[in-house]
Amino acid sequence: MLFKDIPGNKKIKKELISSVDNKRISHAQLFLGGEGSAKLALAISYAQFLNCENRGQTDSCDICASCLKYKKLAHPDLFFVFPVLKTTIKTPVSDNFIFEFRKFIKNNYYTSLDEWIDSFGKQNKTGQKGKIYKDEADNIHKKIRLKNYEAKYRVILIWMPEKMETRTSNKLLKLLEEPPVGTIFILVSENTDKLLATILSRVQIVKVHDFTEADILSYFSDEKLEVDMLRQLKNLTKSNLGRISQLINQEASNVDLFEQYSAWVRQCYKLDIQEISKTTDEISRKGRNFQQLFLSYAIKMIRECLIYNFSDKDLLKTTKKEESFLVNFSPFIHEKNSVLIVERLEESIQSINRNANAKILFFELSLQMMKLLKVKRKFAVK
Repeated sequence: MLFKDIPGNKKIKKELISSVDNKRISHAQLFLGGEGSAKLALAISYAQFLNCENRGQTDSCDICASCLKYKKLAHPDLFFVFPVLKTTIKTPVSDNFIFEFRKFIKNNYYTSLDEWIDSFGKQNKTGQKGKIYKDEADNIHKKIRLKNYEAKYRVILIWMPEKMETRTSNKLLKLLEEPPVGTIFILVSENTDKLLATILSRVQIVKVHDFTEADILSYFSDEKLEVDMLRQLKNLTKSNLGRISQLINQEASNVDLFEQYSAWVRQCYKLDIQEISKTTDEISRKGRNFQQLFLSYAIKMIRECLIYNFSDKDLLKTTKKEESFLVNFSPFIHEKNSVLIVERLEESIQSINRNANAKILFFELSLQMMKLLKVKRKFAVK
């Protein structure tokens, strides 16, 4: 992957390139960022740049033998370590899942651990969350005893190291402190609080920032999506590029969440059972992904109402249409009903995850909203 293919993050890219040009390459680095950020993409691009046979001033050449192998995530001196499940495979190590993992990552470089675990499907009968087991540390020790196959730098990329068992972490401490010459460890993490302090003391941290609105609009400029829709998705997912990509691929973005939501709450307030019945039918036909997205958007709009009522309006993350809607809708969301509404919406998301009947669920939710929107507030708005 090339640096230029990753939106934004210009300062970090320059720092990474400069470190290679000036031969200030740390043997153990940790790329830290939120879910859906550029942390993994940057780590892979950096590894490719390290071993590019014809580096440019700002990027890898993308055509040398090394780059071609990195594009496939199949360079013989690039090793991936990631959380796995204890399935029917006897030894739970990354090598046993590497073909699936490469395909998974190439499909979306900004993906999440939950998506990876979900990809196991029926194999995950017991609801495992994925771990990096102690067998992985033994496997890494075996690999580094061998000489580099062809590259100057052997890269061991550990995705989500916070999922390492304590035994795994302890077995890697010495390696992280003094790896063999030509071996670079790159850890890609979302939460350093779940890493051992002894691990953190051995790595150089690269902090990766969330994507800006400009980054996201630029990245999806070829998708021919409305700017307001992208802004809705950006605010709803908290700038999670992986999640936005997934929603766009699932065509959930073809539906204007604002129009659907605003129509629904008006129907609830007007006690329009006939229209509510039509809306619940429509939502129930759109599948679980859209239903979860709709409910998450509803929660987001309730929170925006609270900000509009009680906080600095500069903190609003809304489009012009949404803010105009809040002027009229926010008086009906207040300290007496907001918590109850959010609780009902969150419970509905959990029920959707458990494959509840969507038509019955949304109709019942609408009846509850009809009641909650009529609750009188304790204090009048000045």
